[in-house]
This record gives sequence, C-alpha cells and structure tokens, in this order.
Amino acid sequence: MKIYITQKLDVSETEINIACKSYTDEIAEIISNLSLIDGTIGGKLGDETYFVKLSDILYFESVDDKIFFYTNENTYETPMRLYKIEEKLAAAPFSRISKSVIANLKKVRSIKIEAHGRLLATLHSGEKLLVSRQYVPEIKKKLGV
Repeated sequence: MKIYITQKLDVSETEINIACKSYTDEIAEIISNLSLIDGTIGGKLGDETYFVKLSDILYFESVDDKIFFYTNENTYETPMRLYKIEEKLAAAPFSRISKSVIANLKKVRSIKIEAHGRLLATLHSGEKLLVSRQYVPEIKKKLGV
C-alpha cells in the first residue's frame, strides 16, 4: 500500500481518494475507520455503502462472525470488529452491554432489573436489549442510576 499526501492551499475540505484494483475487506475497513473521524460509520446495505451518523445508531451486534448496526430504519453491515468499534467509540455515549452488543446509551428509554442480576434496556424505538451481569455496574453508572 502506498500513501500520498498533497497539500493544496486552495482546498476547502480534506479529500481522501482510494485507488484500488478491487474492493476488498481491507478497503472496507479503511473506509469505516476514516468515517469515524467525521462522526459517521460506513455500513453496507445491499450493494451500497452508506455513511450513517453515530447519533442515529441504536446498537452494534455481532451475529455469526459478522457485525451489524441498527438504526430506526435499517440494518447495516460493517467490516469493523466489535472490539475496534468499542475502542473507537470510547469517548462517545456507546458502551458494551454484552459479549456481542454495544449500545448507544443515549437511545435507552428505561431499564428494568431482570433475573440473575441482568438488566433489560428498552430503547426509544421500543426494542429491548439484555445487559449481561458483568456490564450492569458500568451501565448503571453511565446512566446515572
């Protein structure tokens, strides 16, 4: 891989151009990582890649070695690994709530104590997510409960 940087005084906005022989998983991950800088994340829906605002994302979920993220309207697939998403969003209102889910805590409408020390988080969309025992203290602290 070669990286070229050209400084131009007449450029009003930074541009990144990627020239590649084929669109690979590596290229998809590079695009997803770059989009996080701008407060968005790249995700595939069908054969198109969309850049979705982090504030529109309800949660990320790992299913069968694939990572998906959900908005009120759509489900997108991202090439990023869950642990990388967690690292990149450390300063954002996202938090791991189970081994396979990272939730946007700004989208939590209510929480309810469940059996075996778990929590049931209800999102503003009405969707319910289970918070694993090991994450309950951190989630309560972040939600101010």
